[in-house]
Amino acid sequence: MLAEPLIILESRDLKISDLSEIGDVFAECTENSDLLLLSGKVGVGKTEFARLIIMSIAKKENFDIEEISSPTFSLIQSYDFQYCKISHIDLYRVNGEEELFELGIPDIFDSQITLLEWPEILDMESLSRYVFIKIKEAKKLKEARDIKIEFFGNRWGDLTGALLGCGHFKFKKM
Repeated sequence: MLAEPLIILESRDLKISDLSEIGDVFAECTENSDLLLLSGKVGVGKTEFARLIIMSIAKKENFDIEEISSPTFSLIQSYDFQYCKISHIDLYRVNGEEELFELGIPDIFDSQITLLEWPEILDMESLSRYVFIKIKEAKKLKEARDIKIEFFGNRWGDLTGALLGCGHFKFKKM
């Protein structure tokens, strides 16, 4: 992991409709070579958040996707859109970093948008630019979520600006 994030945004007590709006922002502001690392406990909503981003891109491109499958067993689900390619990766069943390289997973980071669940297995010191998204259950509201987003590396201005503009996030650090 790079020494420290350049920017940190936080939000508390987000409803599902809020998460959908945030997914729309990510869909609008991410591009090929963007790496989004999704962290949190089992069942907290990492896969659902990835689905919201993928569905938003599909809708924006008038691309009909009937179902967005979880990559829990297949490890990788890929989607070829007109303006980008997305790989949704779930590392929960991967045993170590050596297996990641055998599967060729790090090779795809530079050529497409990557939504990666369970990133803790990665050697993040080798990554130069990524967003680390920590999702957890909200303390106040049962069905709500708290999100902390840390931006590492450069060129995240459009995304951070749009996230702050949607009204759900507070700026924590720069």
